[in-house]
Amino acid sequence: MDKYALSVGTAPPVASFHTGAIAAPDGGTWYSVQPATIPPGGTFELAAGGTEYFLSALDFNGTLDNRIAIWAVTNSASLRTLSPNVSLSVAVIDSQVYGQGPAAEQNDGPHPLGALLKEKLEFLDGNDDRMQQVMFANGKLWSALDTLVKTQNRPAANGIAYFVVSPQVGTAGAVSGSIVKQGYVAVNTQHVIFPSVAVNAAGQGAIVFTLTGNDWYPSAAYVTLDAVNGAGPIHIAAAGTGPEDGFTGYGYYGGNRVSRWGDYSAAAVDEAGNIWMAAEFIPGSPRTVLANWGTLIGRLVP
Repeated sequence: MDKYALSVGTAPPVASFHTGAIAAPDGGTWYSVQPATIPPGGTFELAAGGTEYFLSALDFNGTLDNRIAIWAVTNSASLRTLSPNVSLSVAVIDSQVYGQGPAAEQNDGPHPLGALLKEKLEFLDGNDDRMQQVMFANGKLWSALDTLVKTQNRPAANGIAYFVVSPQVGTAGAVSGSIVKQGYVAVNTQHVIFPSVAVNAAGQGAIVFTLTGNDWYPSAAYVTLDAVNGAGPIHIAAAGTGPEDGFTGYGYYGGNRVSRWGDYSAAAVDEAGNIWMAAEFIPGSPRTVLANWGTLIGRLVP
């Protein structure tokens, strides 16, 4: 639908699609098709009458995959008419390998709720490997997802796979693309989970996430990101002060030792090109009887 119409209080015509009408590889079912947002100062894709891009992952069986999908809705300019005529297309492109990781450990420490319930310390939900938020900036699509990784001193951990994709649409609206940069963010023997990506109009970006493991209480962290160098070194934005000790993972409340996590990971760009990041971590205070998590919100000036 046309957002301009919504902004002036007019009910716009709506064009709908059913992704199930497009056959997915290997008999799979498309899932979590993530739309691309544009940062302030960014350029809208004018090709094919106006184009909105999307990305999605293709791990249909919860194992491993080395493909992602790029989508395009074309002729978006027609959404401002009474008879929209938009088209949806998808292309599958080769990528690095990714797959669903395990539950994530956290450093042991005081957990009064668990102690009261006489239950062991929880794990953190490491998420599945669906595509996370997408940005279209500097002519490229940027995104990341949670993935299984093997680090030097442990067989399996949670890491982050990121993708920088160059999209194209033909005059007939068919979408295609290629990966111009990809890679992993991982920490030896630890876990990094729930990435969110934001990139400004100049192509300067960051990935924000939670760092946790046997040596770290759940902490908010980030890396810088660009299309030439990929991800930079890990920076700790806010170190956790203790283990996660909320009710969601404890058996007394119906849990299975894996706590809910990651709902508040997000990143955005402001008019000056600064990157605003949010991630869950464990602050020192306050806490409630049933939970002790918090959300860091920080600004990165490129």
